[in-house]
Amino acid sequence: MALTELQTLILWALLAKAEGGSFQKDIRPEVTKKDREALVKAGLIISEKRGPRIWLEVTEKGWAWAGDNLDASLPKRSTAGSIVLQDWLTRLKAFMETRGLALADVLAPSPPPPSGNSHSVNYRPRPSIDYGVLRSRIRKAYLELTGDRLNTRVLLRDLRSKLIDIERNVLDEALKRMQREQEASLYRIDNRIEITDADRDAAIYFGSEPRHLLWIER
Repeated sequence: MALTELQTLILWALLAKAEGGSFQKDIRPEVTKKDREALVKAGLIISEKRGPRIWLEVTEKGWAWAGDNLDASLPKRSTAGSIVLQDWLTRLKAFMETRGLALADVLAPSPPPPSGNSHSVNYRPRPSIDYGVLRSRIRKAYLELTGDRLNTRVLLRDLRSKLIDIERNVLDEALKRMQREQEASLYRIDNRIEITDADRDAAIYFGSEPRHLLWIER
């Protein structure tokens, strides 16, 4: 779908906000009715009235579009570009601090894959983790955090700190599988005031919907 450069910048401004949503008046560049309706028609955002204000939020389709169009052109003369960049850098900083990453871990070129040379003695392929083993570790970490109690909420940020050696995408897929197989439930924190930056960074996303909590019943 074709977006104008300004509409693309508006989408990036929204994505930089917590959970990809914000009141329209708080977005820079200023969102006109024409641009808002174009993004809604394209299915990239939703728009709803909350009292006298308009709430905008990126949809699952919008997140997917953004992931496929990271190199989309942006307006060259918009003064709002620096504001959007500042918001993105702030989110990036929180992301790196939560995971103990340096900027080079994110932006530096990846090293070339090891060759078949037998002298590459320092290379060790990371072993895959059996799902059954991973499931057991998740349950063990959950019970350690709850004091051996089931039917108790656990923050994903705390769970991740217990399983820091497991790659994030591997852990996320295991948790999603546990939910699909009705062995666990993932919930969002309903009270937005309670949500910290650490909660946002630790969240698992289902489309544009974040989940911050793990709950195991049995």
